[in-house]
Amino acid sequence: MMSSINRNRPRDAIQSQIDLAHAITAQQNAIATGKRLNVPSDDPQGWLEVSLVARQQGNEAAWTANIGRAETRAVQAESSISELATGLTRAKELTVQANNGTLNAADREGIAKELEGILANFSDLLNQDDSYGGKLFADTAIEVPIGGTRTVIAAPSLAKLSGGIDDGAGGTTTLKDAMLTTIDAIRNGSGAQRSAALTTLDSATNHVSVMLTEQGVARGRLESARNQFIDSKIVLAERRQQIESVDVTDAITRLKKLDITLQAAQSVYGRITQRSLLDFLR
Repeated sequence: MMSSINRNRPRDAIQSQIDLAHAITAQQNAIATGKRLNVPSDDPQGWLEVSLVARQQGNEAAWTANIGRAETRAVQAESSISELATGLTRAKELTVQANNGTLNAADREGIAKELEGILANFSDLLNQDDSYGGKLFADTAIEVPIGGTRTVIAAPSLAKLSGGIDDGAGGTTTLKDAMLTTIDAIRNGSGAQRSAALTTLDSATNHVSVMLTEQGVARGRLESARNQFIDSKIVLAERRQQIESVDVTDAITRLKKLDITLQAAQSVYGRITQRSLLDFLR
């Protein structure tokens, strides 16, 4: 049995030196890269956590990019809806003015022309493209992912923005039709018809006001999500650094100790291998 143990000693000594050399190489790499995790075997649990953190960082970077694009569309939509509200306010003023009994046909024609200009502007606003080449107010509203299960609609659909307006007769109308009805009432209608058109414009104004409020809510959600990811980015980066980074001073101390241990092992092994057969038989 003793002979067997002695025969294994050189092999064990060689393996010990190999292990020490690998440990020294690992410390040298850690010092050079500033990271203690260069391969999974350095720390399997730490490597797994870093992988999870990196995945979350990638997801949040993608969501932050989505937020940026959504914010661009949301700002453009809010500005456009605000302009619709301004146009409707002016349209109401003109309709009230047109219902003045002292105006003649020429005066009302001038008002109708101005309303047609407002309607043309409405058409441009509702059919404009966004900064990415698509329709700002599309047939179907685009839900933008801004988190694991969160989405936001940066701009309403065309139908939601321009339709569903109470026509004062138990039905609904569109922004375009409300304006066309008003223009026709001013040109050709009676005072009662112009008053009815004004009521519809009031409904349109209320509708657009609600849409403007909803747009503000959407922008608020985007801002909140962006701020959350700004904070999360800092936390994730700090945690990743804690796991990955090496304490250089500690690593240098470990390297020196390993180097001394390896030199000692090599010295002992050298003396053992130089002993003669008679030395083993004594």
